[in-house]
Amino acid sequence: MERTTAYGDSWHRQPPPVSLGGGATSAQWPVFAAVWLLAAWTGGSGAPGWRSECVIGTARERGTQPWPEPPPPAEIAAAGRFDAEPSAATVLISLVQPAERRPYEPTRPPGEVTAELVALLGEHVRVSDARGTALLAYLAEHLTGPYTDLLRVWTGGDELHLLQRDSSGRALRLSVGPAPVTEPPVIAADGADAALRTRLACLLTLLSAELWVNNNNPVTFRVWAGPRGSADPLEAAAGWWTRTREEEPAEPPQLRPLTADELDQGMYTVVRGSLAELFDGSWSGIEEWPHVPPGHLTRYLYRDLLDLLLTRTAGADHLPQLFVTGYLPVTMPEDQAEDDDFTGTVVFVGPSDVAVLDVDLSC
Repeated sequence: MERTTAYGDSWHRQPPPVSLGGGATSAQWPVFAAVWLLAAWTGGSGAPGWRSECVIGTARERGTQPWPEPPPPAEIAAAGRFDAEPSAATVLISLVQPAERRPYEPTRPPGEVTAELVALLGEHVRVSDARGTALLAYLAEHLTGPYTDLLRVWTGGDELHLLQRDSSGRALRLSVGPAPVTEPPVIAADGADAALRTRLACLLTLLSAELWVNNNNPVTFRVWAGPRGSADPLEAAAGWWTRTREEEPAEPPQLRPLTADELDQGMYTVVRGSLAELFDGSWSGIEEWPHVPPGHLTRYLYRDLLDLLLTRTAGADHLPQLFVTGYLPVTMPEDQAEDDDFTGTVVFVGPSDVAVLDVDLSC
């Protein structure tokens, strides 16, 4: 499996598994990733199947045409790239000016709309565990704002259609409907790893959307996997580290062994030290680093990422040999990296396959 990254990666953007009709914004990618990851997490659960369609379009800017009421059907059809004009639409939430030169205000309390969306989405996307519940709530929260307008649209079928617009008129349509089975979209050329690669890209996208080094730089993750090669595990790990570097390394990696518990603790510490919502926009002057709340989505995201790589390399019942080079804090977030190099690489060496996980906290 070649390099897998986040869909919004600034340098090596992961290609999406479906055509969206345009380039997504940094605010739209987490919505798509949440939808596709929900398909991966709920598929095969025994619940009724569902399918999704994600589309990017354009509408008039909010300053030109606010949405206290739905726009004309023809404009809705164009913005959401519907095949025909909708039969009806309603405003779930929008930002309007109560008077000239007054700031925009939401037409309804965002929390109220989010709860309504969770119920609407839940009629099609049946989640049965804590992580699915957290991801469904995350999706609903990102559809409702904070700077967006949202319509519910009817076209005469059983699907739930949601049309979101940002301040500049960039639109996103999410349609969810019944299906015989639930399957995340994949890139066929990825072969046996196609579903895995979509799932990994969704996890990396959502983690990077929530974890930040500072106000400008997200934490970046990249993954590779493939045949082990050398029979010697340390030599195999060093070979894979070398071949996944963007430039020819001047020196061999200083690999050190890592236990599965240390890997889990290190990744949790990365999450704990980078979750932007814990710090009120500031990382300075922190005396005690807060813990990630129980049930927070990021706990499930990083754990699923590690489980996928452990299973990909050693199967469900065994553990690969683990090696790390560079920065992976296993105690507290303020553990200093050597030479201020806040990048780390974990290499998973299984009996036949190897996986590489880069975690980049550099600015």
